[in-house]
Amino acid sequence: MDDLLPRLLSFPPHPPPLQKLSDVEYDKQIKALVKLLTETSASKLVRGVAGGGDLLEILDPAINTLPYLYTLLAHIGGSHDSKQTGNSLLKAFSAGGQLWQKMLDFVHHFDPVQVRYSGHEWRRLLETVARIGELSQEPMVALIPIRAAILRLDPSATCFTSNHLLFVRLCLQAKAFRAALPILNQDIFHFPSNVEKASWYPLLCAHHEVSSTYITNTSGLSDKLSYRDHLTYFLYGAMVYMGLSDWPRALLFLEIVIMAPTSNAASMIQVEAYKKWVLVGLLIEGKPQAMPKTTNSQAAKTFRAIAKPYDVLAEAFKGGSSEIFYAEVHAAQTIWQKDCNLGLVLQVLDAFRRFLILKLGQTYAALPTNLVAQQTSSDPTNVPETDAYLTALIASGQLNAVLTPPSATGLSMLRFASTLSEGPLARSEAQNYEDLQHHSNKLTQLAKHIKDTDRRFELSREYFEWARKNKRPKDGGGLDVSQGSPNPTLGVSGNYGVDEDMLADM
Repeated sequence: MDDLLPRLLSFPPHPPPLQKLSDVEYDKQIKALVKLLTETSASKLVRGVAGGGDLLEILDPAINTLPYLYTLLAHIGGSHDSKQTGNSLLKAFSAGGQLWQKMLDFVHHFDPVQVRYSGHEWRRLLETVARIGELSQEPMVALIPIRAAILRLDPSATCFTSNHLLFVRLCLQAKAFRAALPILNQDIFHFPSNVEKASWYPLLCAHHEVSSTYITNTSGLSDKLSYRDHLTYFLYGAMVYMGLSDWPRALLFLEIVIMAPTSNAASMIQVEAYKKWVLVGLLIEGKPQAMPKTTNSQAAKTFRAIAKPYDVLAEAFKGGSSEIFYAEVHAAQTIWQKDCNLGLVLQVLDAFRRFLILKLGQTYAALPTNLVAQQTSSDPTNVPETDAYLTALIASGQLNAVLTPPSATGLSMLRFASTLSEGPLARSEAQNYEDLQHHSNKLTQLAKHIKDTDRRFELSREYFEWARKNKRPKDGGGLDVSQGSPNPTLGVSGNYGVDEDMLADM
């Protein structure tokens, strides 16, 4: 250990030299460190230093990230693919114990550049933390460390990884819906890249415009992803948003699942998403939604065939007959329970009354609450209950109206706002401007990711093959764009001056 410790502390140089290491030199030195750590036995890392003391007490996770990570894994038995039973793992790495505190120090302070070189070990630590949460039946204790690690590695969280799915699954198990938002609220733009390394590909330690250029299929930072993982993440995400009553975001996630490409055979995950999509659509619009245009037609037929009771319920909702709608709800109650959608159907049941009231606003400017009760309540004689229900709708922002105090007749009056600029839901110019800024920022971010995707596509094998086949021998060797680019967003000048010989590097 005496000869090993100086080598572990040698990289990165500390204090930092006046002249920063070049990317090439940094890459060379950190790869040598990874090689040393890989060849060092776990027993040697946990043995301690001469005179007593643990390496974890000497190493700084912010500076000596990789030695700290390998030593931590050696302590908890997660290094070099060693196996442990659940009980021994809980004993060695129990939440609140000394090693657990060391893990917390690591996930909050590790160098995100260094861990790019040891992705498998970094991910193994996260999976071990998740397993501890599940074995101890306290998934909540694993949420914060895993979320911190994901966002420290990739602050944008826009590249989908197996860690995303692991995290959102734990959030559902813990019913910690709001804890999932820092990850779920980040739109997914990329998947781990499978681009083979070429001369143009940046070093891992270099600056990367997007995280998918260092989170690759071979980086180890994500486990191998499947089509099912993609569907499951967005279905779980929708369930989190449903738990928070964020219906528009839940609908978006469900639509992503429904529209996922398929070879004329719908996945049962998609069928489950469709069932929830029908119900959430009723909560938002009060009527059946049109099937997303890009949904596979054969898959859509499968959805409707298997989920027919949900479509029937939606049509009854649209019809507006309380008697028919309530009958459909009760007739298929065993189906709602079997599908674990009873809670959602009960919310649809409540929304039915709300949309009946909203329809009244399309006909009347004002209406006494006794007439509202007669047309919308299951107990038309209980006017005070209708008054309380209307007050709750207005307070929650679901009804743009004003409920005036009882008059001499003893009845309250419900007055509907005629436009969005009136009533309790009226928005100021400052609020509208803030919304425009938010959407503008989202579009700018989307354009940035599209531009990066286009650039990388132009450097892909497919583009070079297309360019070689369509290269004109005349007119200065320009491309014959009349044949159609494989990427419709590319312009004639989009070759970036790249020579065809680069194909030899790919």
